[in-house]
Amino acid sequence: MDSFFDKITSKFGAGDAIKANSEAEAKELEKAREKANELEKAVSDMRRLSFKAVETNEATTQLVASAIEKIEEFRATGGSEGSEELTKIAAELEALKATVESSFKASGEEAHMENVRVYRNVQAAVIEELKQQSEAIAIQHLHIEKKIRGIKPCAIVALVFSGISMVGVAVALFILISHFGF
Repeated sequence: MDSFFDKITSKFGAGDAIKANSEAEAKELEKAREKANELEKAVSDMRRLSFKAVETNEATTQLVASAIEKIEEFRATGGSEGSEELTKIAAELEALKATVESSFKASGEEAHMENVRVYRNVQAAVIEELKQQSEAIAIQHLHIEKKIRGIKPCAIVALVFSGISMVGVAVALFILISHFGF
C-alpha cells in the first residue's frame, strides 16, 4: 500500500515541473514584450528624428527663399554693382534649394523604408514568439494528457480499494448490529 501512495506522490511532483514550465514561458513572453517595446521605441525615435529633419529642411528652405528674395530686392532697388556676383549667388542658392528639396524627399523615403523594415521585424518577432508559445502549449498539453492517463489507473485502483473497504465497514456494522441486536 505504501508503494501505491509513493506512486501518487511522485505523480504530484509533475505539478512542480508544469509550474516551472509555465514560469519559463512567462519569462519568454516578457522578453518578447520587452523586445516589442524596444522596437516601438525605436520607431517613435525614428519618427521624432524624421519630424526634426522635416523642420530643419523647412527652415533651410525658408532661409534660401528669404535670401533669394533679398537678392531680388537688392537688384530691384538699383544695386548694379556686383550684379554678376549676385547672379552667381542667386544661382548657387537655387541649386542649394533644389539640393535641400531632393535631400528632404530622399530622407522622407528613407524614413518610410526604415519604418516599414522595423514594422516587418516587429511583425516577424511577434509571429515567431506566438509560434513558439503555441508549440510549447501543445507540448505541455500532451505532457499533461500523459500524466492524466498515468493517474487514471491509480485513481481507479484507489476507488476500488476504498469501495472494498466501505463494503468491509458495512459488513462489519451489519455483523455488529445483528450480533448485538441494536
